Amino acid sequence: MVKKILYTLLAIILLIAIYLSIFELLLHTFHTPLNHTINNPSLHNMTWIYLLKQHYISFIEIDDFNIYEKRHLLDVKRVLETTYLIWISLFSLALFIVILSFIKKFTKILLRYVIITGVTTNMLLLLLSFNFLNSFNLFHRLFFSQNSWYFPKDSLLIKCFPLLYFQEFSLLFLILTFLTFAFLKIYAKISHENFNNR
Repeated sequence: MVKKILYTLLAIILLIAIYLSIFELLLHTFHTPLNHTINNPSLHNMTWIYLLKQHYISFIEIDDFNIYEKRHLLDVKRVLETTYLIWISLFSLALFIVILSFIKKFTKILLRYVIITGVTTNMLLLLLSFNFLNSFNLFHRLFFSQNSWYFPKDSLLIKCFPLLYFQEFSLLFLILTFLTFAFLKIYAKISHENFNNR
């Protein structure tokens, strides 16, 4: 029983590290909806530079956005920076757990826990994606001040980051995580067969 709890906790740490790694990968590579034309590429690019590359936190130096949009971008930047710090910490811890699992020879069982927990979590996320708008609103309510993320449909920020972008980001996230779990399943099977053939 104690071992099961320990494996579950270790699997959750690894799973969160996997999720955050894929999130960071998409965050740095996927910036516009597929087959979508950007109306103002310069503004779009400068906004991403502000969110991901500027080391200081201040209002974005772009006059196109109004004060409310700038405040929301500042909130988003803070969330992304906190997420990045959590990812770095958990990724380091996950590496230690993986190395330890190889030394102590419990990699196979740990991978099984990660895959089961991950696929279960992904199925839940998949169900939530069928009601994407409510899930999207819930996410914003959890991470941002009340009503600070409500903008009219003609808002420049909405045009730069339409709902379609977040839908496709979520879909790509699910696809990549499912592929990761499939890879881990194959790896566990191959390593088990190699171990038995020794």
